[in-house]
Amino acid sequence: MMTPDIRDYCRKDFDALATLYQRGKGDEFRFEPGFPARFPVIPLPLDETRLKAFSESEALVAEAEEGLAGAIYWQTSRIMGLLVDPKARGRGIGQTLMAAALAQMGKAVTLDVVASNAPAIRLYESLSFQHAGQRDGFYQGVAVRVLRMKRLHGHPWPYRPAPADA
Repeated sequence: MMTPDIRDYCRKDFDALATLYQRGKGDEFRFEPGFPARFPVIPLPLDETRLKAFSESEALVAEAEEGLAGAIYWQTSRIMGLLVDPKARGRGIGQTLMAAALAQMGKAVTLDVVASNAPAIRLYESLSFQHAGQRDGFYQGVAVRVLRMKRLHGHPWPYRPAPADA
């Protein structure tokens, strides 16, 4: 397994990013009832809300042999999105992107995640994120339960809990 090259996003990446978004965005809802029919993905260039969030964010991309394999984007101390190509999952791309972004952010960081997305929650917990609340959210008008997660600055990465007898 090759480690992906992580670099800053640049404008020439947009078409590949839009393709990655189309392939991977809906997967965050894959554990929700009615998936995929209830959660159609609007292409990124046509999704005004998410396009605006992305355009106002800092971003990194992960390149693998087969092209753009992932992306992460954030604003100040809030991760706005993490995308990993479904064909590239299980190769550590999400974890590598998160670690690179956290190194640049350097402060308490928050993110929201669909509460049914257990694989994403496990990834964030492995990076020392903790549950900080929940709320009802909406995607394209469909209600979903959303968890807020927070990672405090200075938390070790990767997080290793103290032994039970310590």
